Amino acid sequence: MDFGELKELIRILEDSSLAELEIEQDDRRIRLSKQTSGMMMAQPAVHPAPAPSPAPAAGSASDTSSEEEAADEGLLMVESPMVGTFYSAAAPGEDPFVKPGDIVAADTTVCIVEAMKIMNEVAAKVSGKVERVLVENGDPVEFGQPLFAVRPNA
Repeated sequence: MDFGELKELIRILEDSSLAELEIEQDDRRIRLSKQTSGMMMAQPAVHPAPAPSPAPAAGSASDTSSEEEAADEGLLMVESPMVGTFYSAAAPGEDPFVKPGDIVAADTTVCIVEAMKIMNEVAAKVSGKVERVLVENGDPVEFGQPLFAVRPNA
């Protein structure tokens, strides 16, 4: 892809209602994103955990087993508000924002999701006790991916 094609992609993104455009061609990947207004503020979605699906066959691994167990226990999920990289602390070597057993308020920062070199603080959006951290520091995360299981205050 040459510079002219890249400029054309930028123009298309700017003229559209799209917020992000990603193109993969051969061994190259280009991801463009735009902010619609001011500074991007991460607003995680907090939803009850999904109903559990049938148990996997004996001996098979399931990535959703923690989520299913959390649903059985009445926990709420704090989900990633965007695609990016999960960071549990403000800087390498620092203590994590939260760990299992910590009590959080709805406005407590629980992590950072980096997207396009922008560090987006993620708030819990629910008050309660952090039961589980579902991702590892530095892991890539998807939009809507559960990050924390929180037991809401009664």
